[in-house]
Amino acid sequence: MKRIALLCVLTLGLAGCMTLKETKSVETIDVEKVEKVEVIDESQFPDVAVTGTMIAEVPPGTERVSEAVLSQITLQYEDGSTGQLSKDHILTETMVGGIGLVAMTVPDRENPFGVFIHDGKKGWAQRGMQRFGIPETSSASTHGLDLPVKEMEVISSDYSGNDWPVTLWTLYDETRLISIIATDDFTEIEGEVSDQPKPYVMEQSYGNGLYYLSQGKLIIVTGNISEAELLKLVDSLPEPSSGSFPFRESE
Repeated sequence: MKRIALLCVLTLGLAGCMTLKETKSVETIDVEKVEKVEVIDESQFPDVAVTGTMIAEVPPGTERVSEAVLSQITLQYEDGSTGQLSKDHILTETMVGGIGLVAMTVPDRENPFGVFIHDGKKGWAQRGMQRFGIPETSSASTHGLDLPVKEMEVISSDYSGNDWPVTLWTLYDETRLISIIATDDFTEIEGEVSDQPKPYVMEQSYGNGLYYLSQGKLIIVTGNISEAELLKLVDSLPEPSSGSFPFRESE
């Protein structure tokens, strides 16, 4: 892990599925628990619409959050067939302490992106998922931030519960996806809380990610963009105490 003299942030996971507060073109997922699912290549039926999602138990000994997601998620298609995601779909994979986040493309033309949040400290329990796409009536904006492109869509979810307060924002366009997480729990995280926080760049197999501690908050930022683009974005974020965080008041 490299210490960086700039600001930073990504997406995140915790224990137990919860009701989500979501905005903008978000699909509600029907979740059914199954003991075992068969792996089927979704390329065999690429034109068949996805109608639901099944969630299986994570196999004992799973070490990576991406492995947890790939073993859990099974897509149900309208013709009755099923298919699983693969590592080729992964955009970002982030771990901070026990928090794990995976962002992926999914074989669903209506909602081509998915963000999955897990808690590795409790056997990779899934707190929730976001499924979303580009809305027909776009409301993309700069959101007052230094983005890698001119404008991006945004979706937000509140995963807060009695065990852990967590809020997630995902900014995206047709090819890029950036996740920002804010939480109070950072007891296992290396770093100092400061008015001028020192960001940390995380070593990730997929995408880039950073985190920092500020005003009693752990802020994580991750995405399938370059490290330099992440640093510029983080440098433009308001303070965590801002009522509009992670966006600027003018937006």
